[in-house]
Amino acid sequence: MRHLIVPSVDTQHWLEVLKTNNWLVSGLGVVTVEGGEKGLPLAEHAPQEDNPIWLGFAHHTLSREVNKIKHWSDLLDRDLFQQFEQYWPRSYEMVGDVLIVRLEDEVKPYQNEVARAMLDRISSARIICADNGVIGEFRVRDISPILARDDNFSTLTKIRENGHNIIIDPAKAYFSSRLSTEREGNVVAAKELANLLNRPIAISDPYAGVGPALPSLIATEGLVETIFAGDLNPDAVELLTDNVASFVSKSNYTFDNHVFCMDAREWRRDQKLTESTDFLLVNLPHDTIDHLADLFPLMRKETKSLIRGWAIVERQNLVVIRESIEKKLIQHGAGEISLTCKEIKGFSASKIFIRIESWQIFS
Repeated sequence: MRHLIVPSVDTQHWLEVLKTNNWLVSGLGVVTVEGGEKGLPLAEHAPQEDNPIWLGFAHHTLSREVNKIKHWSDLLDRDLFQQFEQYWPRSYEMVGDVLIVRLEDEVKPYQNEVARAMLDRISSARIICADNGVIGEFRVRDISPILARDDNFSTLTKIRENGHNIIIDPAKAYFSSRLSTEREGNVVAAKELANLLNRPIAISDPYAGVGPALPSLIATEGLVETIFAGDLNPDAVELLTDNVASFVSKSNYTFDNHVFCMDAREWRRDQKLTESTDFLLVNLPHDTIDHLADLFPLMRKETKSLIRGWAIVERQNLVVIRESIEKKLIQHGAGEISLTCKEIKGFSASKIFIRIESWQIFS
């Protein structure tokens, strides 16, 4: 097969040229040739070597085999694939190196074939698990391991988000990467609050889960005075404790941190938590609106404070919800209120996912 030979530093440029003109062979990667130069596989219809488009770069014939396996389902037995073609999973979710896939009842008897094909094709997956929905008080995903590399069937894994490693276990605690951008927004807002107060701030995250909102906040030098973090799920708190310890060990300044396994609505009954918080995070989307008023006693008084929360609401109720939250704030002694309820994304035909952000001073 004919290859364009270019210096390594020019590889990206020539890849773009070939892709733009449809001259690159699909299914083959770039190959390194003698002298460290790179060989880019050319389609048969690409111009010949003497064409000025190549700027004098050489063409070499190299023996290559086009990889015809482009999708994990290509590895399934063809007769089996065709028999159940409409039922094979069209998508899957990667949580660290744990691949989670929902299987229709019709193809569940062939889950081992599916898992083997996925492991063979998806190199980043260590274990393949079936998604059986959610179970229990804490609405944790019910996932069943099917097949794993080296018989490592642990669902404990690690993800990297916004430059930080977070230990998670999707079989024990809820985690979603969908709020990654919002978590970065927390840092921007926290910095603004700290600048207004001219001091480090106390941050409470009573629905912390395994703690994905915390590493970027902790890593911002001089931002944090105290971290209060917790969850009602004991398994989540176990992971949260380990994660917080890891985040703290990597920070280059000193601050207090406390982790609790308790109902967030009970925090107000703990004297060390009442009137302790400058910045409150409320991430319990289906219940945030109902829980907010129970959390107001956590906020420091006579000084500017910030609440950021996330909720799933009916789109048509957005204005009413904002007015209701503002009324609750006033009833609990808040003044100088600046409150926004902004749609982040759609959730269903009638519901939306919103961010609630409220700046105020409690008296």
